[in-house]
Order: sequence, then structure tokens, then C-alpha cells
Amino acid sequence: MIFIVGGAFSGKRDYAEKCFGAADFASGDEPFDRLCKADAVYDFQLFAEKCMENGLDAFSETERLIEKNPSVIIIADEIGCGVVPVEKSDRDLRELCGRLNCMLAERADKVVRVVCGIGRVMK
Repeated sequence: MIFIVGGAFSGKRDYAEKCFGAADFASGDEPFDRLCKADAVYDFQLFAEKCMENGLDAFSETERLIEKNPSVIIIADEIGCGVVPVEKSDRDLRELCGRLNCMLAERADKVVRVVCGIGRVMK
């Protein structure tokens, strides 16, 4: 599994396509079966949000996704920077996404941070 992280609209999808040959992209809010077949899953924070809304353990569901699609490229926005949300549910989601990103970085074979379309391999 490859994990690509960076700010919103920072060129992560283009980087995945150009550098890793990803052609079939699925959004994190698509059905789980679809994510298991895609080359890359973008907006992974939406997957975390969907798990949270449905009372699912996002960590277990992420592990399950990686088991079913071990070569997947997971692309996530870094949502932990900036203004702290007022609503507790939004703060909880922000924390969940940060912790999921840590788990993904640990489990990934390669981790790339993309800024302005330029990727920097971190692992």
C-alpha cells in the first residue's frame, strides 16, 4: 500500500497517476466494494467520516480495505492544520483522521507528502 498525504487541491491525485500509474480512482465515500477494486482511493477523510457516521471502527475498516486491496494507493487530505472546528463532532473527525493517517503511514510501504504537485518521499 502507498499512502499519499497533503493539503486539499495540492496535486495528490495527479502525482499518483504520474508517478504510480494509478488510473482507476474511487472517492472515499463510495461503497466499500468499489474501494477494494480501485487503484487509488482519494479523499480518504470521507471514508473516515462515513465510518464515524455509521458507528463503524474506522481503523478496523481501513485494515480490512488494505487486506482486500493490498496494492491500493490511499490519498488523504491533511485536515489537522488551520482553525480548530467549533463543533465537537468536527473536532472528533479531525482527530480520527489524524490518527488514521498515522496508522496508514506506519503500515504503508511508501509514504509521500505532496505540496504544490511536488512529492517528497517520507518513507
